[in-house]
Amino acid sequence: MDVYKQCPEYETKHFRLRLVQMEDAEDLLKCYSDQEVIARVNADNCSNSFYCTTKEQMEECIQFWLKEYQKGYYVSFAIIPKDGENSGHAIGTMEIFGGETGILRLDIASHYEQGCYIEELLHLAVLQMVRDFRVGSLKVKASNTPKRIPFLEKYGLVPSETFRPGMGYYERSRAEFFDPTKGIAYCGLACCACSENKDCAGCRNDGCKGKEWCKSYSCCKGDGKENCWECEKYPCGYPMLEKPRIKAFAEYIRTYGERDLIAALGRLEREGVLYHYPGKLIGDYDLFQTQEELFQFLRRDI
Repeated sequence: MDVYKQCPEYETKHFRLRLVQMEDAEDLLKCYSDQEVIARVNADNCSNSFYCTTKEQMEECIQFWLKEYQKGYYVSFAIIPKDGENSGHAIGTMEIFGGETGILRLDIASHYEQGCYIEELLHLAVLQMVRDFRVGSLKVKASNTPKRIPFLEKYGLVPSETFRPGMGYYERSRAEFFDPTKGIAYCGLACCACSENKDCAGCRNDGCKGKEWCKSYSCCKGDGKENCWECEKYPCGYPMLEKPRIKAFAEYIRTYGERDLIAALGRLEREGVLYHYPGKLIGDYDLFQTQEELFQFLRRDI
């Protein structure tokens, strides 16, 4: 999909996002005339601060954003609540562009500068926009929005040491760990996508350093089973097997097969999905609330 020929539209729990329009000027003026909002705006490398006090000034901004879109530089999405008193009216913008380095900007009315809404829009950005815009490394300025930092960290962004040093950017880069030969562990962990697998052949290839204390490994090897979920005692009370991601992967394999899961993990890594965040053993697959949501994510575009 070429996002500059057909601009995508997105929908989250509380918002719709579409390409900004001139008709949004009056609504967006309420956002960009608010000094609190302007203090949070990332205006780096921009010709102005985006502070607007008249509808005409706001229209000039929108006209500029639309010209930039036509040139294929970036997309400015209008953020439109789906319900409440502002239903159907733009309350801010979300801007992104792709390539090796893609910057995400989020300007939102002060009433919506709340953790639940910021996280909802970040969830959309990292799990859908990164793929659609083919972003290699996503950058977000955080020095003027410190309250957003816990949410950036939750979604795998870390302080950037190389991009505009000293300006307070966080970044999230694509992973390159996928190795299908390492397969899925006896318990259901994805050795094939693990960030720790550089020097590991994989659990079922006897490569895991923790195999001596791992119950799944010893039980399956001792009973001659290919995995835990084929056992009549599964999940048997072993804490590892109760983790949502593990349970979902096991059920996915039961439904679609192990080869399908491995292929999905490889495809999604290439699209920017992170199995592990830097320095952590959790990642994007731990963000889903239900097994059904994770299944839909694994099978998107199939």
